[in-house]
Amino acid sequence: MVLNQVDPKPVLNHDDSTVDKSTTPPESIATDVLNHQDPLGGAEPSSYLVPWPGSTCIIRSVSSGHVITLLDGQIKLTQPGGRGSIHWVCVETKGWLGFRNTVSGKFLGHDGNGRLRCSADQHRGWEYFCVRPRPEGGCILLMTHYMRLCQVGIKVEQGVEKLAKIENGESDGIGWEFAKI
Repeated sequence: MVLNQVDPKPVLNHDDSTVDKSTTPPESIATDVLNHQDPLGGAEPSSYLVPWPGSTCIIRSVSSGHVITLLDGQIKLTQPGGRGSIHWVCVETKGWLGFRNTVSGKFLGHDGNGRLRCSADQHRGWEYFCVRPRPEGGCILLMTHYMRLCQVGIKVEQGVEKLAKIENGESDGIGWEFAKI
C-alpha cells in the first residue's frame, strides 16, 4: 500500500455486543496539517510553537507578522522578504535556549541598555532565553536579567521603536511564533 493513500472502504464494526453500528475511518484519513504549511504563510499556524535545540527557525510577531531580522548589524522587526538575515539556529546551554544567526554566526542577546543585539560569539547570560506559551496563542520570549526574566517587546527611545527586554511594565511584551525552516 502506498503511504498517504486513503483506503476508500471504511472499517466496519462487526461486534454484535454493542449497539453502535457506525463505521470507523481508517487511520490514513487523518492528515498532519503542519506538514504542508508555508512557515511565513499568513494566518496559518507555524510548524511548531516552541523552538527546539538544533532546529532553525524564523521568529515572527503574532500581531504584526514581522520577523526578527539582523540588518546592517542591527536587530530590527521587519516584514518578511526584505533585506537582512531572518534565520536563527536554536541552541541550548545549561538548559537555556539561545538563537545564533545563520549568516553572522553571532548570538541574539541584549546590551547594557536592554536593547536586542546580535554580537556575542558565545551563548552566555545576556543571550539566554526562555519561551513560554500564551493562552491566546503564540509564546512570550523571555530574556535573563540578573536573577529575573524580562519579556522581549518594543521600547520607544527618542521616538524610535526598538526591540528590547521590557522591565517593570514599560510596555507589553510581544507574542511570538517560531516557524521551523
